[in-house]
Amino acid sequence: MRALPAGWGRLHRAPVTLAVAVCLLTPAAACSSPTERRTEGSPTAAVSAGALKWGACPAPDAGTGGTPVKRDPRQRCTTVRVPLDYHAPDGRHLSIAVSRIRSGAARPRSLMTGQGGPGSSGLDLPSQDASALPSRVTRTTDLYGLDYRGIGHSAPLRCGIARADRTEAAGIPYPAADGRIDANAASARRVAAACSHHAGPGLRFFNTVNIARDIDRIRVALGLRTLSYTGISYGTFVGQVYASLFPGTSGRVLLNSVVPPGGVKAAIQNKGRGVEDAFGGFARWAAARDSTYHLGSSARAVRQTVLSTVRGLNESPLPLMTGDGLTGNLLLEAEEALLEQQGYLPGLAALLAAAHDGSVPADVTARLQFGSVFPDNFFSAQDAIVCNDSVWPKDIGGYRRAVAHSAARFPLTAGSPANIWPCAFWPVAGSDHPPKPVTHGPHNILLTQNTADPSTPLSEARRTLRAFGGRAAMVTVEATGHGVAIAEGCAGDAVADFLLSDSPARPRRCAAAR
Repeated sequence: MRALPAGWGRLHRAPVTLAVAVCLLTPAAACSSPTERRTEGSPTAAVSAGALKWGACPAPDAGTGGTPVKRDPRQRCTTVRVPLDYHAPDGRHLSIAVSRIRSGAARPRSLMTGQGGPGSSGLDLPSQDASALPSRVTRTTDLYGLDYRGIGHSAPLRCGIARADRTEAAGIPYPAADGRIDANAASARRVAAACSHHAGPGLRFFNTVNIARDIDRIRVALGLRTLSYTGISYGTFVGQVYASLFPGTSGRVLLNSVVPPGGVKAAIQNKGRGVEDAFGGFARWAAARDSTYHLGSSARAVRQTVLSTVRGLNESPLPLMTGDGLTGNLLLEAEEALLEQQGYLPGLAALLAAAHDGSVPADVTARLQFGSVFPDNFFSAQDAIVCNDSVWPKDIGGYRRAVAHSAARFPLTAGSPANIWPCAFWPVAGSDHPPKPVTHGPHNILLTQNTADPSTPLSEARRTLRAFGGRAAMVTVEATGHGVAIAEGCAGDAVADFLLSDSPARPRRCAAAR
């Protein structure tokens, strides 16, 4: 079973490792202000296209916790200088790491690839997307990637966050087994304090608006009239802001698995609906294999088995080799990770069956990696971007009430989508809040969306589609999981037609890829 591609960042506070680890259970399986709403003109280029010096890319940065990618030998790298603060362009500058794979076409198109997350490096996305995009696109398109500001090789932020606040289990702030959020609030307060003390005075300028401006600055440095863009998950929000600030120069904008207007905060708060959507598909899959997993012979029975197991483990946690206890909420956190891809379902079913029987094997519990510690830069950059993009409530009592309400409405996520983040204690106000989607401009935006996505539900993609008015269309795929497969098939054809044409985007509905 393959791991998630490097660009398929989940919308929470840690990279995916649980999915890979738990599939070892089944070794035989294939496992804002008016000014901010105006579109912006292009900035004066800091360098000319001819001044960019392309060379070997820096070593892959383990400091962001991304999935290792085998680099295409054609990939080369450079840096582009951008202002820390675009409202003070003569002040401090940052160096943004940029990568490229040239297609060799005589008159190539140009496509910037945007990372999900946020938090992981995107410098190797051209190598990744050389196989993830339709071949007729990559044959004629130069692919670009970048580390967003604050990440990897682009002025990385490091808050000095304590190891205990950078674990896999801390990645999604699930409440305690009894529903309390005191530990979550204490962790959030510590993270915010660490960033206040160590991130430096420029912390407020690490946000999505400035990332979009950086991409346009790269376009100018490359000497391009337009620079098309594709992103997945959080990368779709970067694309929305890019298309809104620069409608005339953003080329074709492809958004795969769509974060709604409002950004990561809005996406997190809607994950309860997404997990419910994806769990329905899993429950039907497991019910059809009841003779193997014994979770129930109907989708309803599978759901009842899971929820009863969660209640039992919250009352009496199952001991793990790590010395921790497998609570029901920790089991739900693992379930959320494993709903990300269809190939993870055998591992999820095996884990749930073992937990229900109270007999998770010791060697498997050692591999669950709930205690794995992830890099400081990943958490530091993610929290900076998410917290600087939006205004978050500060009242802890309000979060307690919201968590209880969310848990009652969406029990499969136990209230985590409403839980507290470091943003409640964030020490600075972001320099720029993202604009609302701009409806005037070219019809140059295509959304691709699975019908049952645990991280970015279909309902929120539809909201984004409506927000862009006539500028956008959507390809809807009858599939479960986060990230639409667009290399081939119905969705691949739609994507290739869109990226290789200047015609308006067209809607399409596709069956799941076989």
